[in-house]
Amino acid sequence: MTTRSDSDVRQDAGELTTRDASTVKEPPAPATEAGSVPPSTHHPFAVQVNTWLSRYPRLRIGVYVMASLIIGMTQGLGINLVGSNLPGIQGSLGISNVESYWLIAAYTATSVTGTILLYKIRTQFGFRRFGEYGLLFFAVASMAQMFTHDFQTAVAVRAVMGFAMASLGPLALFYMFEIFPPAKKLTAGLCFGLAGSQISLPISRIISPHLLDLGHWHQLTMLESGLSLICLAIIWILPLTHPPRVKVFERTDWISYPLIATAVACMSIVLTMGRYYWWQEKDWIGEVLVVGIIALTLSFMVELRRKNPIIDLRWLMTPEMLLFTGSMLFVRMLLSEQTTGMVGFLNLVGLLNEQLITLFCIILAAIFAGLVFVSIIHKANRIVYIHLFSIALIAVAAWMDAHSTVDTRPEQFYLTQGMVAFGGAIFLPTSLWLGFIRALQYGQSQIISFVLVFLSTQNVGAQVGGAFLGTIQILREKFHSSVLVEGISLQNPLVVERLAQYSHLLKPVLNDGTQLNAEAVAQLSLKVTQQAGLLAYNDVFMVVFYMSLGCFAVLCAHIIVGRIQTKKREAAEAVA
Repeated sequence: MTTRSDSDVRQDAGELTTRDASTVKEPPAPATEAGSVPPSTHHPFAVQVNTWLSRYPRLRIGVYVMASLIIGMTQGLGINLVGSNLPGIQGSLGISNVESYWLIAAYTATSVTGTILLYKIRTQFGFRRFGEYGLLFFAVASMAQMFTHDFQTAVAVRAVMGFAMASLGPLALFYMFEIFPPAKKLTAGLCFGLAGSQISLPISRIISPHLLDLGHWHQLTMLESGLSLICLAIIWILPLTHPPRVKVFERTDWISYPLIATAVACMSIVLTMGRYYWWQEKDWIGEVLVVGIIALTLSFMVELRRKNPIIDLRWLMTPEMLLFTGSMLFVRMLLSEQTTGMVGFLNLVGLLNEQLITLFCIILAAIFAGLVFVSIIHKANRIVYIHLFSIALIAVAAWMDAHSTVDTRPEQFYLTQGMVAFGGAIFLPTSLWLGFIRALQYGQSQIISFVLVFLSTQNVGAQVGGAFLGTIQILREKFHSSVLVEGISLQNPLVVERLAQYSHLLKPVLNDGTQLNAEAVAQLSLKVTQQAGLLAYNDVFMVVFYMSLGCFAVLCAHIIVGRIQTKKREAAEAVA
């Protein structure tokens, strides 16, 4: 959210000047003559393509927009395709439900690590080279996976994919920046630069049933391989404006980066796997957490003493950046209501991706509507109100979802999940814009660092949100289950009536009376467990509602305090 009063934001950021915007990214000067090309170290064919596109400005805009969407969507599908199809993947690899989550843990562990390292790679080698080698390596590895059913190999490939895909988020932004004039880069450019990654979740749910029908797990990896090769072609053919390269890697990086990578990997594993093995049941969870904390502490000690650190901790520890990072993590946790809450609820009542296609089509439409809406109304003095509206939408949607029952189906989630998707779509671009303005105050060198911080908070926030809400769901399910079981007694006529109904339904297939009664009791037990789970998800929705309500109240208080301070300052200036 905002870190100063509304008037301060307008004064500092207001309408971004051409000079400020140009420090982020200047679009390449279009070639107006057949023989003129921009200075480039790209392949001659890429230079020819850029020269040809420069003659057709509208076509060039369309090509770069599609490039940004494809690159962003490829990164998003990298994690969401697996997360959306874990039941099908379990069968293909012959693994348990808990083991399948190691595929997600492996990706997230290396994705955040690659994002952190990306700033120095970009400065010394450029995004293009890192993207080329990373995507090529991933394409080869994922294609090799199509010829194996080995779980360990699948985990290794997911880890490679996470690191290789780290460059795609910033690349999607910069390809979108390339076509916008300086004054629009941080408004419409940001909004649509995030589109590819935001639409990847609903798209993964929409296309997954058809992919699994064609060839199970291997069709998912084939799609990922194909998208990575398309991204590789885009990076080769479409040039990006980039600053001069400077040698920035130092010997101390060989100490700092392994410590950072170890800390991030350990934290990712604990956050992803902790609730499935349960936090206190496995000793190795605590051991991994201790290793992560030690590595993180040592990395901070090293980085704080460096002149050119991998992570600028002094900048990140400023009050403004701490508030920004915390707010982004918090809102990302709220948005986990969609993936952890709604999807888990519908899966519990027996619905799979095939029955959720229409719901995710509505979510996809809501995301696009939100991006278009915020790109039109985006102004500095409106950001706090956009944030208020976004949080209010999430709060109202969570409150409505908290009244779900066993008869609730996707149709009852159309409105609420559309509201959540719309709220997230208008919140993220405006928050990223506000962070850009803060980063500009510290100089151009902090721009890429800020982009990486933003993308890292999205990954970490999703992990924290999933772990937090998932843990609440499990705890509340145990509570509701114990309460419901206590109320079940054979002396209760309603219980006896329900058992008689189950026995009547089972009579055509079971003749033995004892077995019939036992099966009826088992059926009742399953219904009780399901009802306890549904009540637990309602509690999760209510927790999201209270969290959103608290966030809304804090933001309102922040606005009021800011206005009071502004009036006092204006009064003091008038007296002076």
